Amino acid sequence: MKTGDRVQVKAYKSDGTCYRWWFATVEAAGTDELVLITPVGHRVEDPRGGWRSQYAIRAYYWPKKWYSVLEVYGSGGGLEQIYANISSPIVVDGAQIRFTDYELDVSRRVPRVARIVDEDEFLEAASKYGYSPAFQEACYRAAREALDVANAWIPGAAPVF
Repeated sequence: MKTGDRVQVKAYKSDGTCYRWWFATVEAAGTDELVLITPVGHRVEDPRGGWRSQYAIRAYYWPKKWYSVLEVYGSGGGLEQIYANISSPIVVDGAQIRFTDYELDVSRRVPRVARIVDEDEFLEAASKYGYSPAFQEACYRAAREALDVANAWIPGAAPVF
């Protein structure tokens, strides 16, 4: 995988169901970090048909982290949000990136401070998929780490396409 490559990103539920997928462009690729970008208006697919995003996104993935960090830019190019998805570490398979979404997230709407969000969705997922207490604590530990990362995050310029 190298800068400029087009890749498919697939997000799964804990039961193995793919619930969302999209294409992105590799902005940077190294052994410890993968950075993908998508323009305003990129297509996000789901089993019901999908939609076009109102945002340009720069997503940072790390092969050993239980979260990814997204810089979310509005149509005018301004940074609107730093968002972290609590998920399994990514799996890279050729031109495809996969991860399991655990439903817990961190949001920092600029210029406010970050906070943990979607705890109700996480609790529903924990019940539905049988997350053990230890697994739930691991997810919250990842969310607390992502909270610190989001609050200290220094974003780049809006992605260029």
